Amino acid sequence: MSWLRLADRLVFARARRLTRRLSLRTRVTMWATTVVAIATVAAGLGLLLGLKYSMWRDLDTTGRQRLSDVSALIRHDQLHTLIPSNGGDADVVEVLDASGKVRASSDYDTGPGSPSGFPNPLPPQVVAGRATTLHDLKIGDGGDFRVLARPTRVGDRPATIVVAVSLAQAEHTLSSLTTGLVIGVPALTALVAWTISLTAGRTLRPVETLRGQAADITATDLHRRLDLPDCQDEIHALGVTLNDMLARLDEASVAQRRFVADAAHELRSPLAALRAQLEVMSRYPDPDRDPQVAAALLEDAERLHDLVEGLLALARSEDPARPRSQAARVVDLDEVVLAEIRRQRSLARAEIDARRVSGGRVRGDAEALRCVVRNLLDNARRHAERHVRVALGESGGTVELTVSDDGSGIPAADRTRVFQRFTRLDEARSREAGGSGLGLAIVGKVVTAHGGVAYADQDPAPDDGGLGGARLVVRLPAVPSPDSSVDPPPAPDGPKPV
Repeated sequence: MSWLRLADRLVFARARRLTRRLSLRTRVTMWATTVVAIATVAAGLGLLLGLKYSMWRDLDTTGRQRLSDVSALIRHDQLHTLIPSNGGDADVVEVLDASGKVRASSDYDTGPGSPSGFPNPLPPQVVAGRATTLHDLKIGDGGDFRVLARPTRVGDRPATIVVAVSLAQAEHTLSSLTTGLVIGVPALTALVAWTISLTAGRTLRPVETLRGQAADITATDLHRRLDLPDCQDEIHALGVTLNDMLARLDEASVAQRRFVADAAHELRSPLAALRAQLEVMSRYPDPDRDPQVAAALLEDAERLHDLVEGLLALARSEDPARPRSQAARVVDLDEVVLAEIRRQRSLARAEIDARRVSGGRVRGDAEALRCVVRNLLDNARRHAERHVRVALGESGGTVELTVSDDGSGIPAADRTRVFQRFTRLDEARSREAGGSGLGLAIVGKVVTAHGGVAYADQDPAPDDGGLGGARLVVRLPAVPSPDSSVDPPPAPDGPKPV
């Protein structure tokens, strides 16, 4: 048995492999035609069986009626050697004695005492009163008959009434129907196969058109779009989806080209300055001037280093394939903030107020979060006049980090734009400001990757307890304390998410 199952599996597996090599149009035609053929054959067989049952039932009803008629003749002592006909030529009636000889018959050629054309003895099922089909009987015109029998008594002697109804007409009808089905079912199946193939071909023609147009689109012409079919069907929806995908790819390609162009433009300035000063030192050496030039070169090199590091951090934050091995680690954000504040105090000319920093635990990459805090403090330090304020706290399952300064602030129209790459406001475009336009872009990308939001706002005026300048806010999902049974929300809300 196991060998048979294995053979069946191998046969079906090979059939599936062969089927997969066929075109979709061929597979649809083949399976639909197979289903239609099976349904048509089943319907034909059902029709034949139903018609046969109905015709046999009618013939049996006729035979029982003839039995009742002959029994009535016997009861009224009106039975003669010739049994009168009921108006039909398809039935034969005989009354047989105990030895099987004919006593009365509906056939003129069968006289009393002659041998009967029925089997002697009769089959048991006929004697039991069940209608039975007997073949090649030598009665009437011969052939197949439905035979019924009923025991009776004629006078004081036992006898048997036997009625046979010819199946010739019924068999002819069934034979004609069978011939019609044998011819019609294959013809109908072929017609259905041709219709399905034609319909499937016309239905899939727009798909082939979309495929051909999509194959012609390359990376240099992502602005092209596919021609949509007129019908508002699934193929139209597929075309809309493909066009939306092309639009996203085109947007990503444009953003990538813009990023490369902006990065090249930003790198040209420090490289040109380095090159010019090195050429001056090589061509016109001057012991009194070279130390100042070397210091300027070091400053440009540090600026170039910061720009390259920013580009690398931004590329890493936008890489979807980067493994998140650190994502499950719990980070004490207050420790990261305080460590960065200590480092910034040695660089900043402005005073940094950290009195509002309290505990806050989040889940994520510690190094990426440290980069977020560093960029926020760098931005505040560059734009502050004298004061920078840092606040950190946890409330409602959200850790909020706020960095404020007393600078000129960010105009409302630019508060979303500052989180884009290479965005620098007019006052920040000077070389002394030292900004590359990547810091807040890195903040936005990293915070979004950690399930949070970052936005810019205006700090309240000094009279209201604020500093009056820019206020940058980062909100991240908090890690619940070990004794808390409440799960943190999936992502905090913010008024201006990035």
